[in-house]
Amino acid sequence: MQRALLCLVGLLAAVGWAADPQPKPEGQQLGDEFIYRQFPLADGHLSCAHRAGPGPTLVLIPGTFGDARVFAELVKTLDKSLNLVLIENRGLGKSWPPPKEGSIEQCGRDAVLILDALKIDTFYVGGHSLGGMISLELGRSFPRRIRGIISMEGWTNWQAARDAFGNDMKSTLTPEQLRLKEEYRRDVLQRWTPEQIKAFATIWRQWDGTEFLKTTDLPILELYGDRGQKPPADPRLLGIPNRKNIKVFWFEGASHSLLMERPEGVARQTNEFIAQVEKARGG
Repeated sequence: MQRALLCLVGLLAAVGWAADPQPKPEGQQLGDEFIYRQFPLADGHLSCAHRAGPGPTLVLIPGTFGDARVFAELVKTLDKSLNLVLIENRGLGKSWPPPKEGSIEQCGRDAVLILDALKIDTFYVGGHSLGGMISLELGRSFPRRIRGIISMEGWTNWQAARDAFGNDMKSTLTPEQLRLKEEYRRDVLQRWTPEQIKAFATIWRQWDGTEFLKTTDLPILELYGDRGQKPPADPRLLGIPNRKNIKVFWFEGASHSLLMERPEGVARQTNEFIAQVEKARGG
């Protein structure tokens, strides 16, 4: 499995304002600088991968059926001073078991449980897909602890995914990338039952961040792939209001799998965002 996931040779992406070389696929192992930590639950435990650093804490949360490994390429370009915490949702990676009745709100509380155990008070939080939605939920539920949010294709609500690009999540992926994503998914879910998979796959449809985005003053960076099309002129099609504290950045020629298609670009945008917010904070 691991050999298969590491075999893809990088190809040059189409030239554009945010084009990057194609990275190795999702599922690559994290480096030795990361230490996995576990935290007890009543019926199991949660897990995170931690790379200590002297700078601000950045919490990263994977998508629906992802674990900490999906950030393996991204973290290589992130600022080395960041104190990185890669959350693994219940039943994924080294966390177990799967949730009985999962929700984005529960995932947010789980993340805070881990951060409390690590004695981390304030932090930046980012995530891909479901992880982006969880990041927004953390901003809604724990605004005083959040310095800024990086949502990587983390939809405001399920209608936004439908309306912006007609539910297109993979049109720019190569056949090899699609195959590797499927192998990774099977690896991650090998201990899940079909019923557990079906239940957790729908929790993103039960959450809506519209009101939060309309009212929050937290700095937010929204990252999206343009699916090889002209991006929507009005971000409200994505459920994102036109507000000074919210920036939307589009990656040309990419779709939903930004961690596979544009990890270096996502990392650069994240580094710049954190640096700008820290400067504004006087850090």
